[in-house]
Amino acid sequence: MQRINSNNNFYMAFYDDRFKTNRVAVAFIDRLEKGKNTLNALFPMVLIRGNNKYKNMKEINRFLDSMYGASLSIDVDKKGDLQIITFGLSFLNDRFVGEKLFEKCLQFLHDIIYGPIKYGGGFEEDEIEQEKNNLKQEIESRINDKVQYAIDRCIEIMFEGQSYALYEKGSVEDLAHITKEKLYSQYKEVVEKKPMYVMIYGDYNEEYAISRALEIFGQKEREDIRNDFAINIPFNGTKYITEELEVNQGKISIGIRTNVDTTTSDYYRLLMLNGILGASPKSKLFENVREKASLCYYAFSRIDRFKSVMVISSGIEVENYEKALNLILQQIEDIKSGSITDIEYESAINYYKTALMAIYDSPKDLLGFYFNQALVGELVEPKDIFEKIKSVKISDVIEIANRFELDTVYFLRNRGANNNGENI
Repeated sequence: MQRINSNNNFYMAFYDDRFKTNRVAVAFIDRLEKGKNTLNALFPMVLIRGNNKYKNMKEINRFLDSMYGASLSIDVDKKGDLQIITFGLSFLNDRFVGEKLFEKCLQFLHDIIYGPIKYGGGFEEDEIEQEKNNLKQEIESRINDKVQYAIDRCIEIMFEGQSYALYEKGSVEDLAHITKEKLYSQYKEVVEKKPMYVMIYGDYNEEYAISRALEIFGQKEREDIRNDFAINIPFNGTKYITEELEVNQGKISIGIRTNVDTTTSDYYRLLMLNGILGASPKSKLFENVREKASLCYYAFSRIDRFKSVMVISSGIEVENYEKALNLILQQIEDIKSGSITDIEYESAINYYKTALMAIYDSPKDLLGFYFNQALVGELVEPKDIFEKIKSVKISDVIEIANRFELDTVYFLRNRGANNNGENI
């Protein structure tokens, strides 16, 4: 691996000759802010409609076909208080096609991102309106995934008024106020001034790969934007919230302040706790709440490293709300008191071994992994993370669990069921 950081331009190249495909990704970082989040979600969708070099999607697809079926993708995500806009290109390894594709693909990606600036033309009104409608449908369809919807609502309530509560794709209300002038201005602000990560993974000499990327994307001075990993909201006791929708089963989402600095080695202790509680196949939530008590259809826990938060999610029969909630919370209390079996501990170890080693099977997953590492301020291999997790002791897990604060309990139930909690 080779890295260069200059004026908040981050270049990373990783040599690996195991795959048939190589990958290049260019990511821009902005602060997650209301209004801007919708603009930042929309402009990548308009960019891949074409510019004055590639005038439409037909010409873009023609180029991709000429690169033996290269694949262009865009992604908008949030990492804590940051919004990440990523353009990715996957293409065949040169040795399978007998020609050098890397420089052509790198230049193509630059032309997609910077084409409206370099070749002029701005954004077309018709294309903006079409992509507004597509984004509107995507935002409105969030409610169709009730599991994720309940998790999102828990986070929104837990962080009300904070950046982390915002949806990375924005809001339908904001879409109505977007003009082509506003969109183009925000696009230029991001691609010209915000931190940029250019990441290359594949069968290339790392020094060569970075030198070519530097020639094409440059090192102009950019802003310094960083995530705040801490919650920074006073804890004022647990909030219990109930909402109603047309659902077939109730959804419980529990937001927990871990009070862990996830930029330190405590993060690996927190991961081990998460494996024991609700991530592994023999976790406490799965075995005790789902299998033995039959109080839920599913139950799992997950960690967001970028905001030091744990979320527990479970699907239940509405009438089992109190029983299920009490038993879920009892699993945390059992960890606090040291009630952890050898099976639970070993299952967590095996879960992370499988999950971390699977990252090595995909160039896309590897680049995503290294990008997350860079945002945290470290570059640790998946196998090294596994070694850190393996070294975590049960006493470490107990100590971490006793830092937990139960912030928000969100219950999504079907209309007409008996109330549990506060309606909003």
